[in-house]
Amino acid sequence: MTEDVDSAMDETDLVILDALAKNARVTLSKMSEDIDVPDATISHRLKRLEREVIKGYTVIFDPGAVGLDMTAIIIIQTETEKHSAVKYALADLDEVSEVYSVSGEYDLLIKLWAHDMEELNQLIDNKIRSIDGVDDLTEMIVMERVKEGTVPLLT
Repeated sequence: MTEDVDSAMDETDLVILDALAKNARVTLSKMSEDIDVPDATISHRLKRLEREVIKGYTVIFDPGAVGLDMTAIIIIQTETEKHSAVKYALADLDEVSEVYSVSGEYDLLIKLWAHDMEELNQLIDNKIRSIDGVDDLTEMIVMERVKEGTVPLLT
């Protein structure tokens, strides 16, 4: 397979990304063997992908194993002029793993983690509601995680 001179992603790049998404610790030689592409090609492509596409490598762990037994999805209405400040204040909270600006009746959607219901209530009352510009919110407790994952490679 020949190398593309430009940085447009092709099928080989997608196969490399898919392999890493399944196991970020896979060796170049194992990946080379699995996808039938030379080590040097994978190494070159991987360096470019790390500059342009891959934001980092991380560990995915079981939240319950580290005591995070409560997950909440919270939708938030903000005061229009304070929307930006609210979203960045939420992003700064360690307990918040995701913050999205959304359209519709609410302005933001966040995912919040806690050890138990008492801690969750304290976080919502003392940290979330106290942010200047939070107008209203609705909490949804996650009862079951059916699917959680990373960004899918849709082709």
